[in-house]
Amino acid sequence: MEKMKRRIAIIGGGLRGLTAAYEIDKAIREQNLPFEYVILEDRALVGGMIHTIDMDGYAIDVGASAFDSRRADISDFLQELGLEDEKQYSRGGKLVLFDGNAVIDDIMPTYHGMPLFLNDIWQANGLTLDAKLRAFMNSVFLSKSLHENPEYSTDNFLEFRLGREVVDYMAEPYYPDNVYGSMELMPVKLFDEKLVTIYGKAHIGKGKKEQLMRYADGSGQEYTFKGGLASLIKRLAQHTEGHLYMNQKVKSLSNVSEDLLMIELNGRESMRAGSVVITTNPQEALGFLEGFAKENDFPKAQSTSVGTVFFKINKKSVNNLPEGQGFVIPRKSSFHSTKVVVLNNKWPLFEQADYYYVLVEFGRRLEETLIELADDLVMDIIKNEVKEILALTEEPLQSTFYRWEKAVPHFSLQQRQEMLEEVYPVRREYAKRGVFIGGNGITGYGLENAIIEGKRLAHEAIRYMKQLENNDSPNA
Repeated sequence: MEKMKRRIAIIGGGLRGLTAAYEIDKAIREQNLPFEYVILEDRALVGGMIHTIDMDGYAIDVGASAFDSRRADISDFLQELGLEDEKQYSRGGKLVLFDGNAVIDDIMPTYHGMPLFLNDIWQANGLTLDAKLRAFMNSVFLSKSLHENPEYSTDNFLEFRLGREVVDYMAEPYYPDNVYGSMELMPVKLFDEKLVTIYGKAHIGKGKKEQLMRYADGSGQEYTFKGGLASLIKRLAQHTEGHLYMNQKVKSLSNVSEDLLMIELNGRESMRAGSVVITTNPQEALGFLEGFAKENDFPKAQSTSVGTVFFKINKKSVNNLPEGQGFVIPRKSSFHSTKVVVLNNKWPLFEQADYYYVLVEFGRRLEETLIELADDLVMDIIKNEVKEILALTEEPLQSTFYRWEKAVPHFSLQQRQEMLEEVYPVRREYAKRGVFIGGNGITGYGLENAIIEGKRLAHEAIRYMKQLENNDSPNA
C-alpha cells in the first residue's frame, strides 16, 4: 500500500504529459525522493498533436508545426534537453492574406497581420477607407483600460480598438484556433498579452518603435528543429523510458481513501496512485472525471476538430507561388482552407528540395461541416482549393490527409472568467484530493503553453506528495 501511495500517475503522453514526467523524474533524482511515476497513454504512440513524417529525407510536421519566439521563452528548457543547437528558424518573410479573390501583401510592419504602428493603417491595401478611419479614430479615443475587464473578449478588445473589418480580415486569419484558441471566447491577457502592449495605449510614444519591431511578423519569428518537433518528443521520451504504458485508456477515477486514488483502465484493469496529473484533452478528461467531485464539476468545453493535408507538388506546375511563407485565408471567404504554407519558402533545410512541399490547415470554431465529411471528400475539396490558390497546371504528386478529432477545446467567456480567478474552486478542490488538472485549453494553447503547464503540474504534484510523505495534511 505504501508503494501505491508514493506513485504519481500522469494521464496523457502528449507534450504536456511528457514534460510533466520529465520534471517529476528530475525532481525524484535530484532530491532523492521515494516516489515513482507512470505515464498512461491511450494510443500506441506519444506526442499528441505533434506528428512528424519523413518525406524524401525531410522531416515534416503535419500537426503542431513550430514555436513562436514572440511567445513565452522556453530556451532554458530546450537548452537543458540539448536541443537549443538543433533549432532552425523560419525565413522567407511572412504569411500574406488571400481573401478568396486576390493576394493582399502589405509591406508595412505587422503583428499577426495587423499594422504594428497604427499610423500605417492607411497603407493597408485590403481595407476600405471607412475601416481605416474607424481604426484610426478608435485607437485615439477609446478607453485605454478595456483589456483589464475579463468580461471583454479579445475580439471585443480588437474591435473597439481597430474596428470590425480589421478583426475579420487582418487579425482573425493570423490567429489559428489550435495555437491560440478563439479570440471570441478568451480575454486578451490570456489570449495574447502582447496585444495589450501594442494596442492597449492610444500612442506608442518615443523610443518604443525599436522595441515593438521585435514583435513584427517575418523571418526568424518561428522555429522548429532540424529533425522536426519529433526531436523534442523523442528527447523527453528517452528520460521516461520504463515508465510509459501505451494503449491504456482511463475509464474512471475515484478515491479509495483520503490519500489514495483508483484509476480504472480499459474497463478491466486498475491502478492505484497517491496523486494523478491529467494532461489530456478536457473533453476526454470530462469522461473519466464525471462524478469524481460532483460539488465542483469540471467545466465542459465545446471542441473543434482540425485537419492538415500534405501535398508534394512538381515545381514546374506552380504558377502562383507566394512571395512569403504562404497564405492565410479569412473566415469570410468561399474557401475552407485556413492556411497554406510552402515549406520550401519557410524553412532553410527545404531550400534546395526538388519538389514543393505544401501544408494546408483547415478547421476552426463554428466551421465543423467540412471536418465531419469522409476523408476522400475532404481531400478533394482541399486539393481543388490548392490548385486554384497556387494556380497548378497538374495534379499534386502526392496528397496525405491528417485529422485530429475534437482537438481544440473552447470554454465560454464566463467559464474563462471563473478559471482566471486566483483561487479557482474546481482546481482547488481537485488538488486537495491529489488530482492536478491540465490539458490543451485549460490555461492556454500552443506548444509553449504545453511546456509551461507540464512543468507547473509536475511541481504541484511533487509538493502534494511531499506533504503526504511527511504526514502533513495536503488539505491544510
